Amino acid sequence: MWALKKLNLEWDVASNLRVSQLNELDEFRYHAYTSSSLYKEKMKYLHDRYIHNKKFKEGDLVPLFNSRLRMFPGKLKSKWSGSFEVVNVIPFGALDLKNKNDEVFRVNGHRVKQYLGKVEDGHIVVVLYFK
Repeated sequence: MWALKKLNLEWDVASNLRVSQLNELDEFRYHAYTSSSLYKEKMKYLHDRYIHNKKFKEGDLVPLFNSRLRMFPGKLKSKWSGSFEVVNVIPFGALDLKNKNDEVFRVNGHRVKQYLGKVEDGHIVVVLYFK
């Protein structure tokens, strides 16, 4: 008890100071939370601006992304293959594609792009979105 008297601490002043420091800390946390939520909303808006829904219909020509091209793909080797025809559009983004040998297989719609052009001419144009 004599140590506290020797330090000359005023308990009322120290407790009020500590409470005010805790209130400042809570206020700082609140401002940090609101600024981070604003930042997240802004980044989500900027990200969602560049997302375009792909809408395919039967008869469309599409290239397929080869995601299994892992080991030594080659510097200039394209990861996109062929021209496939959309046979059937299944809900939730799945597509049935037909290759040149009339074999039908199912893929995820995120793995394909749309062709704009004629395959017979050898001129293939892919849709690119810029904003």
